Amino acid sequence: MDDDANAPDRRTGWMTSAAWQQDPDGPLPVLGTAIEVTGEPRAATLRVAGLGVFVAAVNGEVVSDPLEPGYTDYARRAEFCTYDVTARLVPGPNVITIELGPGCYRSRKTEDRWTKIETAYGDLAACATLSWTDDDGSNELGPWHATTGAVRTANWVGGEDYDAHDEPDLQAIASWPAAVPAKVPAELKLSAKAIPPIREVERLAARSVTTVRPGVHVVDFGVNFAGWIELDLPPNAEVRLRPAELLEPSGAINPVTEGWGPVFHTVTTADAPLTWHPRFCYNGLRYLEISGLPAAPEARGLVLAAAADPAGTFTSSDATMTELHRIIRRAITSNMYSMFTDCPQREKLGYLEQLHLVYPILRWNYDVRELLANTLRIVREAQEPSGHIALYAPEWDPFPDPWRGDVNFGLVSVFLPWQLYRTYGDLDVSAANYDTAVRYVDYLLASRDDGLVTYGLGDWNGRDFRYVPFVATATLARALGVLALIADVLGRDRGRWNDLRATVVGDVRRRFVTAEVGSESVVEVGSESVAELAVAIHSGVLTGAEEAAAVDRLERRIVADGYYLDVGEIAMASLVEVLAAYDRHETLYQLTQVDERPGYGYMLRHGATSLTETWDGPTFGFSQNHFMNGAIDDWFFGHVAGLQQAPGDIGFHRVVIRPRPCGGLTSAAASYRTGHGELRSAWTVADGAFVLEVVVPAETTAVVELPDGTSYDVGPGQHRFAG
Repeated sequence: MDDDANAPDRRTGWMTSAAWQQDPDGPLPVLGTAIEVTGEPRAATLRVAGLGVFVAAVNGEVVSDPLEPGYTDYARRAEFCTYDVTARLVPGPNVITIELGPGCYRSRKTEDRWTKIETAYGDLAACATLSWTDDDGSNELGPWHATTGAVRTANWVGGEDYDAHDEPDLQAIASWPAAVPAKVPAELKLSAKAIPPIREVERLAARSVTTVRPGVHVVDFGVNFAGWIELDLPPNAEVRLRPAELLEPSGAINPVTEGWGPVFHTVTTADAPLTWHPRFCYNGLRYLEISGLPAAPEARGLVLAAAADPAGTFTSSDATMTELHRIIRRAITSNMYSMFTDCPQREKLGYLEQLHLVYPILRWNYDVRELLANTLRIVREAQEPSGHIALYAPEWDPFPDPWRGDVNFGLVSVFLPWQLYRTYGDLDVSAANYDTAVRYVDYLLASRDDGLVTYGLGDWNGRDFRYVPFVATATLARALGVLALIADVLGRDRGRWNDLRATVVGDVRRRFVTAEVGSESVVEVGSESVAELAVAIHSGVLTGAEEAAAVDRLERRIVADGYYLDVGEIAMASLVEVLAAYDRHETLYQLTQVDERPGYGYMLRHGATSLTETWDGPTFGFSQNHFMNGAIDDWFFGHVAGLQQAPGDIGFHRVVIRPRPCGGLTSAAASYRTGHGELRSAWTVADGAFVLEVVVPAETTAVVELPDGTSYDVGPGQHRFAG
């Protein structure tokens, strides 16, 4: 049974091409049908469901959005997409085509290309309906035909092979062989796509083109991005295209971050010029190597992302901070597809931990409500009967231990619904995910060894595992506190979770917190590393007096280390929140400035144009487009500019505007589009005078606190303060 009454009519079943079924490693299938429209068409609606990526066209013009439909667990559910095609139909004959590519539905390893995961759910297939009204009344599609097309192979991370000689004749659809039933998962259901489509959000011209040797050219698009490369190619040409994020000193591309195997496209043109971009995959890149032509063709970068509404802006007088915000936002955009991915080149998987660890930076920059609610649905579907939740969802190709589970990944089921509720005021998401969260937490509690969660990735930073039992168990303690809050607003039993939290906190303290002799407020946390101190404070496993002393030790350790960010993504998120909460803004400022050792400033010094996966940025061969370490952007919005939700607020009805000048800053400004309108803060310091201008949206009250401690209660409207 389908989830939506408007799902495509599948009375004829899922369709595919007999020729493709006979040679599934050959050219990809194309479905087509011809219709006759009498007079002027009206109210024409095309609905398409595809397994795995489809391109739908009417009369040869693409009507579908890029890379439809999106990630789901293909064993149980696929999405259908709806398009108004009234303007695309013409009186008389019309043709409808659907091209099919494998995506993650049928991801097969080959010798010539990098492939991250291996899947084989069934045949590439589609079902579709077109309803319209013309002068003869209501009409429906006729019989479907099927052949194979010009895309010879497609690999979601490895690239495509295209030959224009094999483009099927759209005027001869009636002579194509009949479409045949496809083999698809038996329990497959359909649901309407409920998230913003992927769209072109920016177009990049080539910044430079360099010929590195005869017939081989390197295009620099100026910034690292995710999307399609588009080229204007001459007739009768054969080109090979290799994306890259880095260059060798010689100027040749360095494709090390693209995958642990070759990543490339091949394009063969026929007797006419051709404008080409991939159809069934996308790349993360800054550079493109073009080989096979004496001169480089015109090339563009089509930046693709989910069409989520922009939410916030930030700028400041400090060039480093402003640029850091820019590259963090670009990394978010580059990984904002049907799910937030980890990186847009070698993996493209929906890893879960970053969604709650750096949730604030997603919210500040985009309206992520629909995208993340949809991700939580996928998490619910992916949860195992035991309660276990894997590192990524959908878990199409399970990883071996220790890569199958970690509390900071699975606990997205607890943290993210609460974060969405606080931001958008929608309790339905928390209600829908409560049972999933309870099952996962019960699974964790049952898996403890002597009170500790002893498995997982710890303070993961992409290279090693650190402080696993401490980070895992302390995070569980924090999650139990959040689960108690969720239970309370849902009218459930919060007492159980508070009691369990106290027990888990006791287990963490017994094993990792050591009091010094003769002092109740001075303790040691583990080995007293920055990561352990930050996580301990953030997780609430210390008493109030212990916490204040630990913050002092944490800050002294950071200063003594020369502001070197030797932490992973879990500790980094904790570190920013802890230092900001204790007004250690000068220390946070310095963390953005150091450029001689790996860290934020180091990335910029070495040319990063999007946030990188590891602190050593472009000098190291991991992803150059990864938002997991972007927690500092929350500090920019929430403390430098000063935009904060009031404690306990739901939906930004009560806010605090509390800017904190620091370092050499002379100005900063941020805006955020709430559900009631724009919230804005802009301040300047000139000749020792501090001036703050704020905008408070409708249905909102604000407490404005100036740096000198003076505070004001204000309502909606524009306000100006000096102090």
